[in-house]
Amino acid sequence: MTIEGGILGPTIEAPADPRTEAMQAIDLILNLLSDEVDHPEVWPLLPALAAENPSFETLLYDRTNETSDPHGKLKLCVLIGLVRSATSSPQLVFDQLRSISIDASHNVQIQGALFYIESLIDPDNEKFNLSERFCLKPFTELNVLEGSTHLCCASWLPQSTGDMTKLSADHIWNGSAAQAIRASIMDGTYRFCNKRTCPAIQQATLPSAKLVAADPKWSKYINSSQSIISEQPEMINLSYDRTCNLSCPSCRTGRYAADEITRQRYDNMQEEKILPMLKYAKSVYITGSGDPFSSKNFRSIITKLSAEKYPNLKFILMTNGMLFTPRQWDAFPSLHNRVDSLHISLDAARGPTHELLRRGAKWSVMEDNLAFAARLYRDGLIDNLCLSFTVQQENYREVGEFVDLAHRIGANRVYFGLVTNWGAFSIDEYRRKAVFDPAHPEHDDFVAHMQDTRLRDAIVAPSNLNDFMMPVAES
Repeated sequence: MTIEGGILGPTIEAPADPRTEAMQAIDLILNLLSDEVDHPEVWPLLPALAAENPSFETLLYDRTNETSDPHGKLKLCVLIGLVRSATSSPQLVFDQLRSISIDASHNVQIQGALFYIESLIDPDNEKFNLSERFCLKPFTELNVLEGSTHLCCASWLPQSTGDMTKLSADHIWNGSAAQAIRASIMDGTYRFCNKRTCPAIQQATLPSAKLVAADPKWSKYINSSQSIISEQPEMINLSYDRTCNLSCPSCRTGRYAADEITRQRYDNMQEEKILPMLKYAKSVYITGSGDPFSSKNFRSIITKLSAEKYPNLKFILMTNGMLFTPRQWDAFPSLHNRVDSLHISLDAARGPTHELLRRGAKWSVMEDNLAFAARLYRDGLIDNLCLSFTVQQENYREVGEFVDLAHRIGANRVYFGLVTNWGAFSIDEYRRKAVFDPAHPEHDDFVAHMQDTRLRDAIVAPSNLNDFMMPVAES
């Protein structure tokens, strides 16, 4: 600090006030973190700041007690944890913050900080070495949702590149938001990604950065750090219409069907923007938002995507299966011999559990439709048949049986993933669902079921359950 000259004489240096400097540092950090994205370059600095000023941690505590913003309080608690991670056991710190990981499951910044603390616990784990990896999804994939568009699954990459109904396709694909996301892959920060939910990060399956850079198609961008790309998306995920014949509790609180005005808006978007982009795509995913056979918009676009007009396009279908009947299949010849993957989401291996978690479904109908889907796969009319299972408190005891079910009908893939709070649950409801939280009263039983040897079957894709499925060391 300085005191200006004048009646006090010439300018002199006054002793620095450590608390003032610490408060200024905290203000600077919180201002930087106001963008709500991950800052892996900041997390290692916090212990150093605390070491230089013993009042740093105390002031963070004071801020935590002073704020009335629940989200701000969670963020400050995580900052305190980061400070303590240098002087205390990182595992102990992480355990103390686990409840925050549940309450802020969609927050990229908080999950990124927790990901950093996890890296201190297990520094040799390859999944933390993102600077050596390169994710191509933001360079090849477009996910069109209701009111937002993403360069990956919105659960793993929440940052939107814009509303496709309002902005041009080029702005969505190559605008400033898209460029920033791609730049974060190139610099290795992955700051827009939810690192603790992304299956590719959690399973350490992202391709080598060197391998990607060796491909001439991508080297021209990587070597010049260019984030505007001339290639059109290879895969387009259509998840904007939430219309569905069911009202599953994990997705919504009630049944939804788009009204005429909404359908017209989507129809215009399909005609003007999506269909032209699909001319260049290799695959189209329909749908992660509702059911393709319940939506008039999706039924319409499936019909228009004929093999004659889109000869290089393959379909990835996600359905709850209740409407997947021989009659429906016959109504869409554009699908025949062009389905790369048929994903049927069940969330159960038993009828009562299925009908509980798939509100409005009937297990007897589901069994008939599964048999029909299996017949299509056996006859080579679809390339892959995948059964999907969202793990939660009500169904985790059936994971092994679900693999048996897949084998029984002849599916060749099984996908497990942790239940996500898309806004359908209150925090307390989600905590009850989140059996993977160590604080959950059934967590030990959940971990025991994750040791089921059937989950190590070659057809199983564990997604973000990977860590829970590792064998538990005997004490």
